[in-house]
Amino acid sequence: MHASVVAIVSALAASVVAVPDIAAREVYATWPADNFEMKCFHPGGCTASFNINAPAGYYGNAPAFNAICNPLSAEQDGTPNCKAVTDLAAGSYVESLWEEASTPDGVKLTVFHVWNEGETRYNASGSVEFPSSSTSFEVPVTSITAVL
Repeated sequence: MHASVVAIVSALAASVVAVPDIAAREVYATWPADNFEMKCFHPGGCTASFNINAPAGYYGNAPAFNAICNPLSAEQDGTPNCKAVTDLAAGSYVESLWEEASTPDGVKLTVFHVWNEGETRYNASGSVEFPSSSTSFEVPVTSITAVL
């Protein structure tokens, strides 16, 4: 009996060690954002806006973007919520999503940049959490997917 308990505990310990450290994920690029402003209404919730941009080639042949975003909460529909300040490459767009932060005074945002290269569609994304009093932040791009 003792041997089987030790084996189970050892297996559990090994599985815990095998869990990847999310904080150690590869960062492909960083998108700077500024002019963050949040307004809350009682009752009724909060709204926010911020500027975000990236240079051409921040990853491979990714096109540049410069947009003003009004992030949606996860409960709202997926209507595009970032407007281009400068022309975007054909078929590309930027979106943002407002998620629940880990602290009451925090803001958590996920930003997506989608573009086409020939028949391939790319989606780069990253999330950031910061104090609601901040006016600027950086979004680390930690995911890039391609679909043919």
